[in-house]
Amino acid sequence: MVRNVDDLDFHLPSHAQDMLDGLQRLRSQPKLADVTLLVGGRELPCHRGLLALSSPYFHAMFAGNFAESFSARVELRDVEPAMVGQLVDFVYTGRLTITQANVEALTRTAARLHFPAVQKVCGRYLQQQLDATNCLGICEFGEQQGLLGVAAKAWAFLRENFEAVAHEDEFLQLSQERLATCLACDLLQVRPEQSRLEALLRWVRHDPQARAARLPELLSLVQLGAVPRPCVQQLLATEPLIQESEACRQALSQGHEGALLVLPQKLEEVLVVVGGRALEEEEEEGAEELSLHPGNFAFYNTRSKRWMALPDFPDHHKWGFSLAALNNDVYVTGGSRGTKTDTWSTTQAWCFPLKEAAWRPVAPMLKARTNHASAALNGEIYAVGGTTLDVVEVESYDPYTDAWTPVRPALKYVSNFSAAGCRGRLYLVGSSACKYNALALQCYNPVTDVWSVIASPFLPKYLSSPRCAALQGALYLVGDNTKKVYVYDPGANLWQKHTMAWPDLLLRGKTRLSQGPKGPLWTQKKHFLPGVSQDQEGVQSLHSLHENGALVPLGDVLYLTGGRWQGMDGDYHVEMEAYDRRRDAWIRHGALPRLWLYHGASAIFLDVSKWTQPFRSTEDH
Repeated sequence: MVRNVDDLDFHLPSHAQDMLDGLQRLRSQPKLADVTLLVGGRELPCHRGLLALSSPYFHAMFAGNFAESFSARVELRDVEPAMVGQLVDFVYTGRLTITQANVEALTRTAARLHFPAVQKVCGRYLQQQLDATNCLGICEFGEQQGLLGVAAKAWAFLRENFEAVAHEDEFLQLSQERLATCLACDLLQVRPEQSRLEALLRWVRHDPQARAARLPELLSLVQLGAVPRPCVQQLLATEPLIQESEACRQALSQGHEGALLVLPQKLEEVLVVVGGRALEEEEEEGAEELSLHPGNFAFYNTRSKRWMALPDFPDHHKWGFSLAALNNDVYVTGGSRGTKTDTWSTTQAWCFPLKEAAWRPVAPMLKARTNHASAALNGEIYAVGGTTLDVVEVESYDPYTDAWTPVRPALKYVSNFSAAGCRGRLYLVGSSACKYNALALQCYNPVTDVWSVIASPFLPKYLSSPRCAALQGALYLVGDNTKKVYVYDPGANLWQKHTMAWPDLLLRGKTRLSQGPKGPLWTQKKHFLPGVSQDQEGVQSLHSLHENGALVPLGDVLYLTGGRWQGMDGDYHVEMEAYDRRRDAWIRHGALPRLWLYHGASAIFLDVSKWTQPFRSTEDH
């Protein structure tokens, strides 16, 4: 008899998976399966309990008082046999292969048989595939299948890329009702308004017999007063669709006559900045709040080179928050209002919708975060890191459900990091708090919900407070301890930085060594990284260091903001410079309007004619 032995709790980690694998094997023996699905002449032996656990549809079928509840053979109609087979395999294996060829059929079948997990991953896959050629079709398909989030994100893609979409075949197949909805959208980002008119005429020309009669009505959805007068005159003189319709001619003529009465919307891409704690606030000893709240929300008009005021962000004097733009709305998440010795994080999240022109709180994050990163990807905001745990916790926000969802944490812990969406993936680059700890590059695939650590040649050794941003399919990276700029090509898995001694870092192909006037030179057939001009050998270095700022793509230009201490007296400057990749040059754009010790920035489109109040600096108050 065994004595003086503690109880033993035994756990076999592989037991659950072994049972599923065993049940999958038992399907080949019909006697050990308790139901057979009949689909288009195909027989699929399976187990009621597993089907009921995976699908509310099958749960209702087998748990209710229906004939199917007791039948050994159940026929499924109006579904595709191959897709049902894949779903049944998924029940037993948890694995599913989604392709461009099967995603629509799989989505329809998953919706019909109520497989919510499959519907969700199919929706993510469709969002991943969004481009100018298919966004209209995906929008309509999402509406038909009840994937309203997918439809909304496809619609947002259309708004932001209307000019490209209007040149695709899908656009020509639009119904009049859908076209009218597109043209009437206030947030349609077209520059100039002539593009909206040209898109309309292209749609009518595709089927003039059926559509010409609808042109006068649709012209009312175009801001004709904003169309250049030479363009209007040319259409009146040469366009048959206009010449043959008195109503169209009058609409074009009257549009310019009324142009002075109705000011057209002037959407321009601008840099928006939300300021946190500023230098003058830091110098207030023992004061929790300033009696006055100087402005903290502004935009920079790159054309006029002026800072204009926007409605103040309500939570003044913050630091450690993160800012991102999604669907042309501005989001601020997390942060702290504590002191350096007494800090606390918040779960708060705020949104500034342009239509409402006012800040409003949205659903709070699941985790309190400070000094975290946020990035827009596939129609969602991802909040990364910034919690108290030694793990990079991640969650995503869906604006159409106003809800945050946990995301699988990153594989490697980092506390000194930045994140950005690029080519449908979320990239996280950073290191741990240990000084001079090497950077790590991690990538998250939102479709498969999988992180990976990328071993990439020439990854920078160390950067303090890295900031990254995606431009033209490439990832740009800077830090506050160096003026060097690094660029990562995800397709080639290659980094490069500006250096005249190593130009071939950005080249791929066959190389050969030749003798130059200053020593050996590498030459090769040139294949340049995305976003890097073909007449340059790297990315030019910065003019200045920038701390606690932002790196923002705006059009074809990168804007970098941030402060720096200068001189023996410790003067503090918050400056901005912009990288023109065509000229390979960083251009100074002067100081930010306040001495913010911390701020966030992003780019959005807004009607600059509606925001005419100059931003007042602290000295103006």
